[in-house]
Amino acid sequence: MKKSSVIILVGILGVLIYLLVESIDGSGSYSTFADATEKTGQNVTIIGQLNKSKAIMYDPQTNANRTEFYVVDKSGVEQKVIFHDAKPRDIEKSEEITMEGRMINGQFHAVHILLKCPSKYETDKIGIKDPIETSFGAPIPESESGVSQDLISE
Repeated sequence: MKKSSVIILVGILGVLIYLLVESIDGSGSYSTFADATEKTGQNVTIIGQLNKSKAIMYDPQTNANRTEFYVVDKSGVEQKVIFHDAKPRDIEKSEEITMEGRMINGQFHAVHILLKCPSKYETDKIGIKDPIETSFGAPIPESESGVSQDLISE
């Protein structure tokens, strides 16, 4: 290999390592509103819950790209959040809100929001106790083990 080729490969490798370290730095860690206040102007990711006792302010006639609401973070601190987009669908039903944004003048300005809504598939919360039925109304016979006797005999 030529000396110039080795230098180019080492340079490319160095740039790739730098980009990898920069992309990993800060990712995967969640902050609180207190951390965001200390890092004013820097993007942070905060997980919290919507304070449902306070109103969500969204007026599409005035500004369709501004929604204001209050969130309590994991440490129990409540903060006003200004989301620079339309009101997220079903925000009132969310169990958890993950927000990416920054503190500006004592308010958290979110640019991305991810909602975690309650699962409609958790049978404990729904309280399903009835036997499973087929589409034509006949119950599926189950043994003590929960497996159909017809399936066992085959």
